[in-house]
Amino acid sequence: MRNTKMTRTIIWVLAVVYAVALIANIVFGLSIPIGLVLLVSVAFALVHGAVRYGWSGIAAFIVICLVVSNILENTSILTGFPFGHYHYTDSLGPKLFLVPLLIGPAYFANGYLAWVLGNLLIGEVRREANAFTTFAVPFFASFLMVMWDLTFDPKASTIQHMWIWEQGGGYFGVPITNYLGWFFTVYVFFQLFALVVRFRESGNNAMRTLPRSYYAQAVVMYAIVGLTKVLTFQVGGRN
Repeated sequence: MRNTKMTRTIIWVLAVVYAVALIANIVFGLSIPIGLVLLVSVAFALVHGAVRYGWSGIAAFIVICLVVSNILENTSILTGFPFGHYHYTDSLGPKLFLVPLLIGPAYFANGYLAWVLGNLLIGEVRREANAFTTFAVPFFASFLMVMWDLTFDPKASTIQHMWIWEQGGGYFGVPITNYLGWFFTVYVFFQLFALVVRFRESGNNAMRTLPRSYYAQAVVMYAIVGLTKVLTFQVGGRN
């Protein structure tokens, strides 16, 4: 998929719609369903990723992300590894095995943003990338993903009870094992995708140089995700 003017416009529009929907829910108390808001972020990641990796490349990211995250989430619910002992309530809707269907797309949308920022800050993972870049980008991107969960998990679990930590935890009711589990989970699918990009046969999309505005789109989306979490406790209901 080419980075045409129309494509860039679509991506910016999705970013604006995402920001407006989140802010409207917080500031004006609207009840735009979480599934619709998540759908916008998924569309952003899908189109943005197709520009960089092609449709087959971003499809590989989706499949790896959904499979790894669902397996490890279900494993943790059953055994406590890698996140700790918890269970989901029914507030997030239908489940795939023991994990709500919305969780997988959330991993993809936000994980993709962390992946792009990792590439921007460390170096591009591509066919001719060296071994350091191939392993360092997933490692650093995993920290960026955990940063998002540091703002998200306490509110979603302790306050909204979307899931319950059965033994509590020291970080606003969340155990430290959760963040270690997050790092492990996202590192696994980031690393697998890095290897796909590094060694896949068709590298035309992965070798193209893209303008700075392309990366700015992902930076803005990541900033929106973080800033709206802060805004929630400034103007959104009880502090």
